[in-house]
Amino acid sequence: MKKSPRNISIIIPCFNEEECIDMLYRNLHPVLDKLLFPYELIFVDDGSTDRTLEILLSLSEQNPHVRWLSFSRNFGHQKALKAGLDYAQGDVVITMDADMQHPSSLISTMLTYWADGYDIVDTIRIDNKQCSYFKTITSRFFYRLMDFLSDIAITENGADFRLLDKKVVKVLRDCREEYLFLRGMVSWVGFRRIQIPYQAGIRYAGTTKYSFKKMVLFAVCGITSFSIRPLRLAVLFAAFFASLSVVEIIYVLYAVFISGQAVTGWASLAILISVLGAVILLMLGIIGEYLGKMFMQCKNRPEYIVRSGNCSSSFNV
Repeated sequence: MKKSPRNISIIIPCFNEEECIDMLYRNLHPVLDKLLFPYELIFVDDGSTDRTLEILLSLSEQNPHVRWLSFSRNFGHQKALKAGLDYAQGDVVITMDADMQHPSSLISTMLTYWADGYDIVDTIRIDNKQCSYFKTITSRFFYRLMDFLSDIAITENGADFRLLDKKVVKVLRDCREEYLFLRGMVSWVGFRRIQIPYQAGIRYAGTTKYSFKKMVLFAVCGITSFSIRPLRLAVLFAAFFASLSVVEIIYVLYAVFISGQAVTGWASLAILISVLGAVILLMLGIIGEYLGKMFMQCKNRPEYIVRSGNCSSSFNV
């Protein structure tokens, strides 16, 4: 017998999305009403500086199913998702973005897979013509690098548009990490899962909040959160340069004691020293990245700070 959710939570992080929220709500509302299950829409305002919070307040007055949280400042997209998971009360939790690129029409399909026994329903973007060639190439490189460095399999073109069973949400709530990489965490927790493709919609309004710098930091966070192999590069580099040193020593001994030649090659020696110096600095940077993450984690600060909101610990319908 297929199971049915007693209630559903939809989590939507928002950062300066005043142009999108109202239209997103108008798209979601009829879809959720057709499901005939109690639901809550949890909008997480990630320190917006526009009218995002004002619009959320208005929507919550119109519809008691609309919940909202407002951060004291911008803590980032991943922390906003985590806050939504912490406050969600549904048997099923669905996360999606506010820019309307995640089709609300897919929600019923995701729930069908959940009813069939899947604990996680991931979505995979297909044929996203909006992405630039540069972003496509760098994204592909990141996933290849993650696949090489990490023991956690992260599917290429994955998105934060997914369904999670409440038991998965409970596990994720217990993961208190300063540098959060939810795509990796969702893969790490295991459980029965399925992936479904979707056609990414056109962003309704505004611009993406992920700059190139943020994407690079996001990639570094993902790699350092789920792999220590970059640290092991030090051993590989040490072995490589030790081998070069042995070859150089053999060459010098042969030239001096057997061939009777004067040893030359100051230019090549200078290049070797420069390369070695660069490698040492690279490894120091990698070690520093891991130490920095440990330092911030040890401070045990709150993951985020909620300034205000109307979410409670009980699910009201």
